[in-house]
Amino acid sequence: MLKRAQFYFRNPCPGAEEAKEFLEEHGVIVAERDIDKRPLTKRELTTILGYLDPRHYLNSASPAYQKHKLDQDLPEHNELLKLILENPDLLRNPIVTSGRLVAIGNNRQQLIEMFQIKVSGNGSGGDGKGKTSG
Repeated sequence: MLKRAQFYFRNPCPGAEEAKEFLEEHGVIVAERDIDKRPLTKRELTTILGYLDPRHYLNSASPAYQKHKLDQDLPEHNELLKLILENPDLLRNPIVTSGRLVAIGNNRQQLIEMFQIKVSGNGSGGDGKGKTSG
């Protein structure tokens, strides 16, 4: 069965490129979307993030994160989505979706679990990040 992923990213992002390469090396068909060139709509953002805890997807290094003092208090859900649409750098990236599953950031272990990727102890998992024990 083919594994497919929708891959949302912002340039430049070495971590996003690394995650994409990892997925492709393991047979996942990746459909890319640069959200700087083609921004997400509110509907897409709502579909992707649903009601995930914002700590999973907010980029605390974003200037907008500091400006809006999101470390102190988060606005109501719809207001937060509006802020993200106005400031795409508030999103951690990449965002990888497959069906209902969502992985945010370059988290190799999460991608391994999401796509049921088998990595062996002989180095076939790339640089070794995300190898499972056992």
